[in-house]
Amino acid sequence: MGLLTFWHNDKAVERLMEAERQGMLQYACYRLGNLDDAEDVVQDVFVRFYQLQSEGGTGIKNPSAYLFRMLANLCISRQREAGRYVTVPLAGQLEPANPEAEDFDWEFRRINQLLTDIPKEQAEIIRLRFYGDKSFREIANILGLTLTTAKSRFAYGMEKVRRRMLASHSV
Repeated sequence: MGLLTFWHNDKAVERLMEAERQGMLQYACYRLGNLDDAEDVVQDVFVRFYQLQSEGGTGIKNPSAYLFRMLANLCISRQREAGRYVTVPLAGQLEPANPEAEDFDWEFRRINQLLTDIPKEQAEIIRLRFYGDKSFREIANILGLTLTTAKSRFAYGMEKVRRRMLASHSV
């Protein structure tokens, strides 16, 4: 389907949004810390994307990548507006009362703390890979990087996270 055909086909836009919704919701949830905020921001992205589509949507070659870039930017804006851009030191109280529990809040804080300690560019790739369920090629398109750069930033970031996790367990 060509770019012009895509933009003038509401059904194609709806299919794209439905296909990307779950990955976007999961990514936003781990960026913002709760499901309600994540649903709001994903809905805002879809509204903006649909408005852009209605106005012609010219120049967007990869709509999926564009959606995720909009989502990442909107998550960052929401965190700044709310004054809750989370940066908690790793040495804080992390263990839940029941370590076996699948507690999202605890998991979110732990992951966010680990990702806060590495360069933002590496953390973003890790989030897109695990929470956005994106391939390295898709991540490279979303962030405007080469495939090699996306893979190497992921590898470097994961190594830093691994070292931080090992250091926190040896304390």
